[in-house]
Amino acid sequence: MKNIQIYGAGLSGLVAAINLVRNGYKVTVYEKENRIGGSTKCHPSIHMTPMHIQKMQKYIGIKIESCFSKLDGFRGYIRSKRYVFSTKNLYVVERGPRESSLDYFLYKIALEEGVNFKFSQPLTKEKLKDIPNNSIIATAGYSQLVSCLNLPHITFKQFDTHIKMDLGNITIAYFGNYTSDYGYISGKNGIISAQLSGPSNLSQKNLKKFTNLVKKTEDIDLDGWSSIVSHFPKKVQMFTKYARKTFVLSGDVAGFLDPFFGFGINGAIISGKIAATSIKSKQKSLQEFKQFTLHMNKDLLLHTFYWHLPFKNFIRTQVIRYQDKQLFPVKRSIPRFTDEDWFKIVLTEN
Repeated sequence: MKNIQIYGAGLSGLVAAINLVRNGYKVTVYEKENRIGGSTKCHPSIHMTPMHIQKMQKYIGIKIESCFSKLDGFRGYIRSKRYVFSTKNLYVVERGPRESSLDYFLYKIALEEGVNFKFSQPLTKEKLKDIPNNSIIATAGYSQLVSCLNLPHITFKQFDTHIKMDLGNITIAYFGNYTSDYGYISGKNGIISAQLSGPSNLSQKNLKKFTNLVKKTEDIDLDGWSSIVSHFPKKVQMFTKYARKTFVLSGDVAGFLDPFFGFGINGAIISGKIAATSIKSKQKSLQEFKQFTLHMNKDLLLHTFYWHLPFKNFIRTQVIRYQDKQLFPVKRSIPRFTDEDWFKIVLTEN
């Protein structure tokens, strides 16, 4: 029986572990934290994601439908102007250590299947030299492994918080002059989580502008913020060489994230399955990787260009008002989510 080591017990690492152990491999997952669910600085958290759940379940071989709830409401603000968006094909899911999270759900399946877990085991630059060839690295962007592996990357900062509040299954997006990226609030399972992300110089002043706008528009008081700095690859890739060994990349460290809207749930889950496939058949995994990432590298370049554009608020307004899906200039890069599936952005304007 071949032994496989996976570093990172997030979604991609867990999906890879479950698939590998079901195919007869002995799997050990090493996790930096002392329990499942990632860093307390950003979890528990609620995330909105577009998804074909039935197609996803068929592809990864794991029934995850119970963890996802259809989105009840989706609205957003460009500065203080309010828009209402479609909820078609959109879901919310919980991440983190709570039993209601997708992480915990996959963790329980992995345990039942016989995956071995070792917690409080951070993968450092020094340890990279000693891990076996063909190990799967599935760490989060804030783990700094992107930098340690010498992968070209961008650095960004995000503020996160969560509070107990039952708003139902909702998402509220914010765009304004407090960040070149965006902020959002999502709710599910009796909590709401909020995030403001942007370049590495994102400041407390920016955060205050955001929290004041949330209070003004939705009468929600957000506090208890923490911040993290993450590295994100400039290129989507599946393999990397380090210390004369080849490692399989998955999730954040592989760049498997929609660059414009930050959707990462699909990419994490799918890249975990692809990483598991690579252990048995490198050729097949490369074919699937190409299929799912066809537009990602192009979109990453476009997003980098977008960050440096002037008049972003005007551009955002025009994009949100633009409803012709077939002529939309940026082809979506969400795995298993085609242009035809992409929601018609604006329903009504209040």
